[in-house]
Amino acid sequence: MESKHQIKHYMKSLGLFYFFFLLFGTNITAKSTSEIDASIESAIDRFTTEVQGAQTYLDGARGTLVIPKMIKAGLVLGMEYGEGALVVDNIKVQYYRAFSGSLGLQLGIGSKDLIILFYDDDAMDEFLYSSGWQVGVDGSVALLDMGAGGSLDSTEAQDPIVGFVFGHKGLIAGLSLEGTKFTKIWPDADQESEDESIEAFNENALD
Repeated sequence: MESKHQIKHYMKSLGLFYFFFLLFGTNITAKSTSEIDASIESAIDRFTTEVQGAQTYLDGARGTLVIPKMIKAGLVLGMEYGEGALVVDNIKVQYYRAFSGSLGLQLGIGSKDLIILFYDDDAMDEFLYSSGWQVGVDGSVALLDMGAGGSLDSTEAQDPIVGFVFGHKGLIAGLSLEGTKFTKIWPDADQESEDESIEAFNENALD
């Protein structure tokens, strides 16, 4: 029963994702590598400045996925969109596009930054070498919130993958990453060379 429920959930999420992509994909303007890099640096600066204890979490992570300024990409389904990269040892090893239907459930919030920290090499490798990775299907992400004393709540800090969603006023509570989909992109490549790069990347990952 549980496996059937998971398959049903996966197909539903996948269907909504592709419906959204077909509906809005042609209206989304991809950013250049330099634009994404600048946004990533700004997001990390905001994270360490506005969230107390953030630097400690960054220092302990094996890799950091940064998706800056997630914005609404259309009115239908309330989906949100963003582009960023997985950063390992200050090197952007792979760029990603993220779609989410969960982050926009809280009204009155504009763009928001998403940072996901990998504390386990196996968990990060599974993310990096996948052709597409969806929260709740391929892995779980523990969202950290602000504790009563104004610092980060560390009750979920031992999870292998930890996430933070924050805006100009710090961490945003009451959100979920469930169903958020991450796919690889090569920002400065044309579509044909991007497809070849994706295929080559996945072949090398399996060697």
